[in-house]
Amino acid sequence: MHTTKYAQNFIDTSAFTRPTWGIDSYRTAVAKLERYSETFMSEVSWALYQRAAEKVLSELNAMTAHDGSYGLIHADLHLGNIVFAGQCPQPIDFGRCGFGYFLYDLAAVMLSLVPKQRYKVIEGYKSVRKLESDFIRTLECFFIMIMMENYSHHASNPRETDGLKGEQIYALAYIHAFLNGSSFLLNVVQPVD
Repeated sequence: MHTTKYAQNFIDTSAFTRPTWGIDSYRTAVAKLERYSETFMSEVSWALYQRAAEKVLSELNAMTAHDGSYGLIHADLHLGNIVFAGQCPQPIDFGRCGFGYFLYDLAAVMLSLVPKQRYKVIEGYKSVRKLESDFIRTLECFFIMIMMENYSHHASNPRETDGLKGEQIYALAYIHAFLNGSSFLLNVVQPVD
């Protein structure tokens, strides 16, 4: 996929307005998640989510946006929003398209993949774009951010509650690893009770 290449060549005009995905949008998502957290997680779990959110915000605040790392992104790039034309993957559903870090999109794809698949996606990405030396840490930050944003989005729908409850053993495993500074993106993470 070469969406980043096209995004990097995008020329903004004053008439083009799209959302920005970053600190402010994340704070809004976390606030909504807090309102619904008790429907699918314990108070102890919510406390871990809050600590993770603080760490995400701290890392976002330390990031430097530049032409090679920030620009127009899809902002909802998951496997359900990718179709194939022959062997070439093509993104669809640009409803959340806006401005943010390019690695945000890459992290979104990672959520539904196992470590071996994540590695292959990263290798493919690296074949068309250079990645900074600490890109795994950045991807893991965005991974946690997007996971929490997804839960925020789905938490208000009672039909989603059972699924959200069932996912918590995996979500908490990622959150524990993130809070402990243990790299998890390319490693199998054991579920947490």
